[in-house]
Amino acid sequence: MRRIILAEDDPAVSYILTRYLEAAGFAVRAAADGRAALAMFVAEPADLVVSDFRMPGMNGEELLLALRARKLDLPALIVSAYGNELSVQIPGVRILNKPVAADELVGLVKDLLLDAETLALNRPKA
Repeated sequence: MRRIILAEDDPAVSYILTRYLEAAGFAVRAAADGRAALAMFVAEPADLVVSDFRMPGMNGEELLLALRARKLDLPALIVSAYGNELSVQIPGVRILNKPVAADELVGLVKDLLLDAETLALNRPKA
């Protein structure tokens, strides 16, 4: 089962996104902010991260940059009404605008995971 960390500060949105992903067969660990999500990842890495953009303390962009410092090829997705505020383009990070439909979210998560698997298979062996 693929593991996802969800960073979302709105409990209602976190609940809905978690249910969408769990219904599709993913194991989801939810964090209320970027720092908690980073701590979760350090304790037990995930296969993909879904993050809100605007969160107190550490926003989604800061979270993904910190995660990419640990795992350069980590697939990630920002789900936010403010995704256009990102100051840098982070390679491989996709943006979905809220509100998001379940099929759109799950489809994109599956695509990102498949892309990551394809890249890993084609990476030269050391």
